[in-house]
Amino acid sequence: MGAPAVVDKTAGERLLPSGDESGTAPGDRRYRPDVEGLRAVAVLLVVLYHAGVPGIAGGFVGVDVFFVISGFVITGLLLRERQATGRTSILSFYARRCRRILPAATVVILSVVVTTFLVLGVVSGATTAGDGRWAAVFLSNFHFESVGTDYLLSQRPPSPLQNFWSLSIEEQFYLVYPSLFLVLMRRKGDVQSRVRLIVALALVIVASYGLSISQTAHNPSAAYFSPFTRAWELALGALIAVSVPMLKQIPRRYASLLTWVGFGAILYAAFAFNSFTAYPGSLVIVPVVGSGLVIAGGVAAPRWGAESVLGLPAARWLGRLSYSLYLWHWPILIVVAEHYGKSKLSLMDSSACIAVAVMLSIATYHIVEGPIRHSKLNSRMSVILGVCLVAITLILLSLFIDAETTGASSPEPVVPAPNAQVVHDLVAKATTIHKVPRNIEPALTGQTADWGGNYLSSACAPAMQASRAQVCSLGDRNSKKLIVVYGDSHVLMWFPAFETIAATDHWQLIVLAKTYCPADNLTIANPSALGSANSPDLACDNWHRWAMGEINRLKPQVLVVSQESIYQVPVANASTPKWVSAPEWENGLRSLYASLKDRNTRNIILGNIPVLQRREPSCLASHRSNVQFCSSPKATSVLWTNKIEMDEAKALGIQYIDTVPWFCSQTCTAEVGNYNVYMDGIHMNATFARYLEGVLGKAINLPNT
Repeated sequence: MGAPAVVDKTAGERLLPSGDESGTAPGDRRYRPDVEGLRAVAVLLVVLYHAGVPGIAGGFVGVDVFFVISGFVITGLLLRERQATGRTSILSFYARRCRRILPAATVVILSVVVTTFLVLGVVSGATTAGDGRWAAVFLSNFHFESVGTDYLLSQRPPSPLQNFWSLSIEEQFYLVYPSLFLVLMRRKGDVQSRVRLIVALALVIVASYGLSISQTAHNPSAAYFSPFTRAWELALGALIAVSVPMLKQIPRRYASLLTWVGFGAILYAAFAFNSFTAYPGSLVIVPVVGSGLVIAGGVAAPRWGAESVLGLPAARWLGRLSYSLYLWHWPILIVVAEHYGKSKLSLMDSSACIAVAVMLSIATYHIVEGPIRHSKLNSRMSVILGVCLVAITLILLSLFIDAETTGASSPEPVVPAPNAQVVHDLVAKATTIHKVPRNIEPALTGQTADWGGNYLSSACAPAMQASRAQVCSLGDRNSKKLIVVYGDSHVLMWFPAFETIAATDHWQLIVLAKTYCPADNLTIANPSALGSANSPDLACDNWHRWAMGEINRLKPQVLVVSQESIYQVPVANASTPKWVSAPEWENGLRSLYASLKDRNTRNIILGNIPVLQRREPSCLASHRSNVQFCSSPKATSVLWTNKIEMDEAKALGIQYIDTVPWFCSQTCTAEVGNYNVYMDGIHMNATFARYLEGVLGKAINLPNT
């Protein structure tokens, strides 16, 4: 019975009038209005950035502000508990986290998944439910890192739950940090314990910031979502909390100046940075140190510091709502944009979405966050219920996915179209389709499984970072006649058709294809997930040299080239790349054929397929009774590079196969017959590639003798 009495005596130091625990270290004010207001700045920057408000191109730095605040508050809680009770209770720590984090997060995850199923259909719903499972166990950052570095997955629209990545990083920090704190602060009142903690935090800051710089240069996606590159941001907040006794000695006028400098650094980053800034990298130091200066300077309670703005009632009110608002605003923006088939909402539409998010945040704060956070549940029961809540969420999301995917129709064997006329007739009738048929093939769920590249061994197709691959013999491997197909993902999507054609006509087939690397001998900019945005993609350049060497060594009788053409190229002395121009594409194609040494090779260019304006099959799933909503005019769907390739083929005496009539009349449709044509907006399904196998084979016309 003694322990509760100790807690009661110190409640005045640990608890605020609201019932919340004081989030500051001993010796600091129990309540920091400037820190509450800084939360408001952080969430406001993120929300305005996501809403597309002009000028705030670097609003993503608000997440870094949150990280610093979290490190400061969590360390303050641990220090006050240790001062009050003489110990650090890991169980109590996680009980507080369960009551604070899990209820609102669970409500948002389940609500967003259900809404996505209802509004966007089974494809987006199943994908979001899968994302929700990662969010529920706080591993979203690793999940979205893998999505960003997977070429096909990165083509899909942003997940409505993608904003949970930062929450996952915080929870991963909470998983490790309390134990480190417990080990280093094992003796109450020991100055050396505080020094050990300061040294440990300083080492984390140096190592993590160094990793941020290094990894951003080589793998930006991994750096952005990694807890190891972000750890120093939380550690800096923790270091400020531990250093409160020293910070209180700063003269108030200097402390005041520090807060304004820090506030200015945050705003500078928000307005000066943009999506092409190498981030987090080295520049993350600007908003992170800026946040640290605001919090550190505020320890001395400067009268004319940034607290004069951050401590205003409106800022503190928004700061209290910041957690719920952060969770709600992003999914609302994404679901609405996807429903209306827009890549970007207008400012008016975004404003309406944010208004809805604010109302939901108010309701969540007062109905879910506050009552559960201040409940009288003991620590053990809080943790048990928290674990149960996560488990139930995982079960419900799995049931959502299973219910929608198990009902998909069994795929029927694909009968290739006998001739081009049959395809043309079916394409012409496609504009009269209004409803998605029950027997659509492939089913609208599980789209990435029906990708032509999945049927090629991974050893034969290099990863995005690789510059060479195993040369695999396919088709009729005993044949002395060789056909090589060369290009990017648009070669891979045709692979099932190529393989059958080669086997049927008794030709050996070799596929040289690298995703996000055109066949054109053209230097492109790094993909968003790898390397700095405006740097040359050296892996692609090296692939060109290796692939050309292999083609010249193999001396195929037939070489088929096919490629996507939505690429960016680096620009000297510029921070952002630009889209490839017509002269650059034309020169790259000429350079490709100039590199070929065997003049006896029969060269074929397989033209690019049309690109739909709305992503598939998500569009079909959310517009089952209005299939034509997912269609696009031929004039806007056929890319300008098709004509360049057609003209160059004519000039070089090369055969050009126009694929557009196999997809479009005057309108390009997402559905042809009972076939779901596209895997996404720019790649077709393997099922439709098999349907086109016959017409493709006749167009290539390989002799089988």
